[in-house]
Amino acid sequence: MTGRRLLALNVGSTTLKGAAYALESAGAGAPPRLVECNRAEIHTGPEPEEGLAALLKTLSEPMQCPDVVVHRIVHGGDLGGAHELNEDLLAKLDALAPFAPLHQPIALAFVRAARVRWPQARQGVAFDTDFHASLAPWSRRLPIPEAWNTLGVRRYGFHGLAFASALREVAADDPSVLKGRVVLAHLGGGCSVCAVKDGRSHDTTMALTPLGGIPGPTRSGDFDPGALLYLLRQEGLDADAVEDRLYHAAGLAGIAGHGDMRVLLTDPDPRAQLAVELFTVRIAQSIAAMATGIAGLDHVVFSGGIGHRSPILRAGIVARLGWLGLGLDTGQNDAGATRIDSGIGPAIWNIAVDEEREMAESAAAWI
Repeated sequence: MTGRRLLALNVGSTTLKGAAYALESAGAGAPPRLVECNRAEIHTGPEPEEGLAALLKTLSEPMQCPDVVVHRIVHGGDLGGAHELNEDLLAKLDALAPFAPLHQPIALAFVRAARVRWPQARQGVAFDTDFHASLAPWSRRLPIPEAWNTLGVRRYGFHGLAFASALREVAADDPSVLKGRVVLAHLGGGCSVCAVKDGRSHDTTMALTPLGGIPGPTRSGDFDPGALLYLLRQEGLDADAVEDRLYHAAGLAGIAGHGDMRVLLTDPDPRAQLAVELFTVRIAQSIAAMATGIAGLDHVVFSGGIGHRSPILRAGIVARLGWLGLGLDTGQNDAGATRIDSGIGPAIWNIAVDEEREMAESAAAWI
């Protein structure tokens, strides 16, 4: 593989990120070394072929013919590890689309478009769910009838590539994080919190789908199932209508009319203030709950578009967790530093994750 190129394609619900790497020799018997060449991010349209063409134009050094392509897949079900693509694997991922309707269909459409565009390339996938393969049994199993569990209705967890990247970045500064009790809060278009002990995921807030857990900008988070039954029966809504509203018109947007945290934080409207307060409290509660599952807390890690970029929100969350010993260095937090704790109590980190690097690293399993 020496001298060849790898392209990591990270398809979100509205964006496409791409990162190009050179695969360089690392010595006999060693996996190739990754050297990043360039990266880009664009908004995706309905046609994957057009999206791929637009991304290639945006990359500063266009990669017209990659040798290896790695795709981020949100839901891998019970599949573990990174895999090279084949038709059987694609069929299994298609079957998981109902568990991640915002992400899985569009990601698989891009997979198929990439296979047509680059038939000579080896192509594989990295799953967000794989990071959570080590969930504790009491986390994995949902309190539902056994027949539903047999259907695969259980906790899978998401944002795995982001969590893995956050751990890697913190470990570069403090290797003890891989032996400690860590709670990671990934806050962006989707939001979830994860408990990690000795480098392995034990619990997380999202369950079967990326809709559950803490509320997001437009997603409801956990929602009383009795309320769902009421809406289906009394309001005459069908499952598609409920799904659409819970993904696109709930969460912060359901309270304030939109989910743009940058606007909400400075908006004096009581609805905006309520949305921010609810978001802050739910995240703080989730951090405390995750710490309970791993019997303590040595590190808290913030990441994601909101978690990494909003010092006001980080400060509001940490302020509610002082009883756990958390304290911020206000100056470091406001400056967006990597380590932002006061030096007393658990360490607090502010991390810009690199999912594309995690995807590229995962390809070593099948290259």
